Amino acid sequence: MKTSIFLTLAALALTACSGGTTKAKGPISEERSAAFKSMMPEFSEMGKMVKGETAYEVEKFKKAAAVFAESSKEPFKHFQSDPQGNGEALPAIWQDQAKFKAEEDKFRQAVEKLNTAAQGGNLEEIKAAYGEAGASCKSCHKSYRMPD
Repeated sequence: MKTSIFLTLAALALTACSGGTTKAKGPISEERSAAFKSMMPEFSEMGKMVKGETAYEVEKFKKAAAVFAESSKEPFKHFQSDPQGNGEALPAIWQDQAKFKAEEDKFRQAVEKLNTAAQGGNLEEIKAAYGEAGASCKSCHKSYRMPD
């Protein structure tokens, strides 16, 4: 009994001394993370085709792009500061909401461009649009997400 209490207290002390780098998540943050994860299968599937890791199948790509375009809207419904923990989201999101909104708009435009290119079926246009969408993700993560 004393050992388990000691281990629990030691774990709490280590957490408290970690310099605030814990990634505590509250329910809003959990929903946001789940929404981002839910769009990744289609993005990954398209990426494999764009990179030539799997065969480019026009209809399959069109469907993945359309699903991705729709599911990519969901995470932004959950960008409120979570008093129980924001996970990997940095405070900069809430400190300058106009700047964050500009990143969101840039992402939405890149996703729409990708979906439009996908529905057109031109692989070279798709590759360029996929690259823009990926760059938009990276740009936002660089500014608004804790480093891994």
